[in-house]
Amino acid sequence: MTSYERWSLLASFGSLGISVIAFVALAWQLLLLSRGTARDHDRRRKQATMEYLTANMDRRKALFDEGIPNERSPEAIAALIDRSLSGDDQATNLIIAYLTTFNFLAVGAQCDAFDREVIDESWGGLVIAVWNNYRPWAEEQRRRHGEPRVWENLEWLAGQMAPRRPGLPAGTGGSLPPQGQPAP
Repeated sequence: MTSYERWSLLASFGSLGISVIAFVALAWQLLLLSRGTARDHDRRRKQATMEYLTANMDRRKALFDEGIPNERSPEAIAALIDRSLSGDDQATNLIIAYLTTFNFLAVGAQCDAFDREVIDESWGGLVIAVWNNYRPWAEEQRRRHGEPRVWENLEWLAGQMAPRRPGLPAGTGGSLPPQGQPAP
């Protein structure tokens, strides 16, 4: 092997080594970019969730003022449902407006626009209570309209929320009912 061939071979391996190092550096940068993008997406999803929840606090208050009962009052909700099922259009419209807020929240959570953890931490018990209390009305709407998918997003979201407080020791809130259950 001539010295020219040796130098050519050494230069080839040197350029191959530099190419491998450049490729590894590029792959590392892409990995960091991917992680940063995922964190940014997660932050934006959480922010969008909080904005939706905050924006709907005023809407919920307006619906309470119009006659929607407190989520922790199953008797009052049952009375509203009875009014609706007996033909009271105002009661039906109130229930629809109220459940739509939660159904839209569920759709956002299902398509990853809203963060389920944030929903669970902020409104999880509320979502469970709403579904548990309005389930008879929703099931009747499914039956009446022959559409089993009516309010299925809200039902799904309620199933995704984690009930709290069962099994806690006394003095730590263990005497409170689980989320979604009426207070004694």
